[in-house]
Amino acid sequence: MKARRQGNDIVLTVPSILNIEPGKEYVAIKGELGSITYIPKVKNIFEEAIENGESLRFEDDYQEDTHSNGSEED
Repeated sequence: MKARRQGNDIVLTVPSILNIEPGKEYVAIKGELGSITYIPKVKNIFEEAIENGESLRFEDDYQEDTHSNGSEED
């Protein structure tokens, strides 16, 4: 595979044998020795929560049992 210029971008063609879904988004990471790794982009749960007006704050619904029955150990 050979990198080529397309407008202001450099493009690497992905062989069809890799069965990459058209339109799928990826994040590119460049390694120290020049390697390039493409990782499928996943949704950002924080951005999604903001868009939907939701909160991701932890809410503790645990109800502590304060009633003693006499069998508790000291």
